[in-house]
Amino acid sequence: MNPDFKKITILFSFCILTFLLSAVHASGQSKTDSISNFIQSEMTRRKIPGLQIAVVRNGQLELLRSFGLANIENRVNVNDSTLFSINSATKAFTGVAIMQLVEKGKMVLNDPISHYLDSLPDKWQSLTVYQLLTHVSGLPDFIDHKKGGFVGGLKYPEALAAIRNYPMEFEPGTQLSYNQTNYVLLGQMIEKLNGKPFEQIIKEQQFDPAGMTKSGFGDSRDVVMDKAPTYRLSRVTERNFVKNNTWERSWEEFPELRATAGINSTAKELANWIIMLQNKTLLQPASLQTMWQAGKLNSGAYAGWAAGWVARRNTAPRAVAGIGGSRSWFYVYPDHQLAVVILTNLATSQPEDLAPEVAGFYYPELKSANGGNLPEAVLPLRHLLEKQGYTKAIQLMEKIRKKDSKFQFQERELENWAYNLLLLQHKKTEALEIFKLYVHLYPESPDASFGLAEGYDAVDDTRNAIAYYKRTLDLNPQHEQAKKRLGQLSK
Repeated sequence: MNPDFKKITILFSFCILTFLLSAVHASGQSKTDSISNFIQSEMTRRKIPGLQIAVVRNGQLELLRSFGLANIENRVNVNDSTLFSINSATKAFTGVAIMQLVEKGKMVLNDPISHYLDSLPDKWQSLTVYQLLTHVSGLPDFIDHKKGGFVGGLKYPEALAAIRNYPMEFEPGTQLSYNQTNYVLLGQMIEKLNGKPFEQIIKEQQFDPAGMTKSGFGDSRDVVMDKAPTYRLSRVTERNFVKNNTWERSWEEFPELRATAGINSTAKELANWIIMLQNKTLLQPASLQTMWQAGKLNSGAYAGWAAGWVARRNTAPRAVAGIGGSRSWFYVYPDHQLAVVILTNLATSQPEDLAPEVAGFYYPELKSANGGNLPEAVLPLRHLLEKQGYTKAIQLMEKIRKKDSKFQFQERELENWAYNLLLLQHKKTEALEIFKLYVHLYPESPDASFGLAEGYDAVDDTRNAIAYYKRTLDLNPQHEQAKKRLGQLSK
């Protein structure tokens, strides 16, 4: 071969390789920039002061970014070391702690909880550990969700004692009901079988092996270094506050509920914890698979929760999530070896909407617009509506039910679908049709009527909006949002 020609060939090959590597790098940079731009845009739209995001892909930390203010009043920026409250996402750590006990042979998921706890009420004794984990136990909840605090305005020990005399909410295994009593009892079992306080168990068995040196438990009353306080948008307009437009401090205090809430962490440390879960450091693969498998009702339908994790999707693309006070979430897509962690310091910022959109930058089928954030129960109907039009929602639903008389959506599935269309995808007319379906299936639900009122409101159909705000108040006279909006529209 001619030496000069050989040199030219080598040079040409080198140039091609350099170009390809540059293209790959540019593509990666473009994706990272696109995700950053999307997050910053959503922070502005949702008025989120501060946020951290981490993406884990194929067992590696692929993206880590921090945005905005950790502390508004002192103008302290968020950085990668800023701690955020993860609130009820703590339950995912409780799920891991239970599975670690199973691996050690100290617990069996289908055992009655009376095997592990003494002096339980008769109706509680036959409940299984797994029923508590998946929120299908039917236990009464000792949290007063309407007034706040514990039932009857009691203190923690008195409320927990009083709830033992309350009737069961439903026959175990027949319904899903998110319930703090379940996880208080699970926390008691974990402490009893390990012989240590819950916080110490989580530190030694999860934080330390995962290198989570900053993570820990703490509330608003505690002094926690590098902790971002949680804010919310004002619910009232008075003095210096403007409803839905002014930040105010949110109080968080869970000292007795460590198995249910209370962890503060960073996106980076949670990402590393997820990596350690998937590389056999914290659990063996069989245990991980069991933990992330959605529980089922007695009817065979999926219940919506796995062992400590929300079962967002049970068919491909599968998704499980840790949920945290509507401000912090982590989504794991086991089939794609992908996880997205988003932590914010704004209550009701709904980061669960953001996680699938970020995942969609890697796999488009995970985007909400493609049904990636919807439970599989709604997918057959969604597929038909995308082809035939959303105005046929009720008609097509009835057609499906004629073929399968047991087919039914849970209320939250319809509500989430409709608000996803309305708020995230900005498809007002499609959302309105799903709200109509929601009311058709659940005519006595105040949430359904309020949703339909908001749907009509969004398309400027004031007459129907007023009618359904009134219907909401007929069903729930204490519905403050309906009262407020009805007053505004009736002027």
